[in-house]
Amino acid sequence: MTRTPKVGLDALLTPEESVLVLIDHQPFQVANLHSHEPTMIINNTVGLAKFAKCSTCRRS
Repeated sequence: MTRTPKVGLDALLTPEESVLVLIDHQPFQVANLHSHEPTMIINNTVGLAKFAKCSTCRRS
């Protein structure tokens, strides 16, 4: 079976072909990460989770 490469808008991911995986953010992992502020990591993670939940609800 020969697959032709997708180009243009067809090459973009769609919600049906995508998965969002969030790791279990433990306090010691956040505390030992010195490249980002802990508050920023938490806020970004919470925002991403809320966005994913909201996006899932709209598609149903």
